[in-house]
Amino acid sequence: MTTISVIIPAHDAAETLGETLASVRAQSRSADEVIVVDDGSSDDTVAVATAGGARVVRQAHRGVAAALNSGLQAARGDLVAFLDADDLWTPDCLEAQERHLAARADLAGSVGRFSEFPCPTLSADVAARFVPRVNEPAWLAGGMLLRRWAFDRAGFLDESIRVGAWIEWIDRARHAGCTFQPVDQVVLRRRLRPGTLSQSAARNASLLAVARAALARRRPPTT
Repeated sequence: MTTISVIIPAHDAAETLGETLASVRAQSRSADEVIVVDDGSSDDTVAVATAGGARVVRQAHRGVAAALNSGLQAARGDLVAFLDADDLWTPDCLEAQERHLAARADLAGSVGRFSEFPCPTLSADVAARFVPRVNEPAWLAGGMLLRRWAFDRAGFLDESIRVGAWIEWIDRARHAGCTFQPVDQVVLRRRLRPGTLSQSAARNASLLAVARAALARRRPPTT
C-alpha cells in the first residue's frame, strides 16, 4: 500500500498552523504521517503542532529549504506532500493527486492548481491591496504530490537559496529526468498577507539567481 508523508515547515506560525493542520486532517484520503518542522520558532508553534496531531522535528532557524530537507530526512512515505504553515488544502487534494500518480507510474509528481485568498484577519483596506490569483497551475511545494524517488534522483533543496529554492529544485529535477504532469483541479488555497516570503523584497534578486542557475544547466559543456 502506498503511504503519504505530509511535511509542514513552520517558523513562528502558531497563528495559522492550527487551521492548516485542520485542512490536512479533513482530507478524504488521510495522510499516513504529518510532520511539522519547527524552524526555530519563538511562539507556540510546537504546542499547536502537537495539539494538531503532528510529529514535530525541531531545528535552529535556517529557513524554508532547510526545514523541507529536515522533513524529507524524517519522512517515511512513498509519496511526499508539502504545505506552508499558513496555507490550506482542498478536501480531496491528496486523493486526487494520489489517483493521478497511480495511473502513471512514470511520473515523478502530480501538479494541481491553486487559488489565493486575503487572510481574514486583515483590515479591509490592507486586503484590498492584494489581487488574488485564481485557478492557476500550482508549481509550488504545496500544490504537488511527489514520489520520494524524485529526491533520490535530483537531490534535496539548495539551502543557500532564500527565495526560489523550490523553483530551482523543479528545474534541477527536470534536468535529472523527472517528469511532472498537471491535474486540472484546485488543490491549494494560498493565504495572502504582508510579510510572507512571496511578498519579500529579496524575492526578485533570489529568483534572478535561480534563473541564472537554470540557464547554466542548459549550456553545453565546454571542451
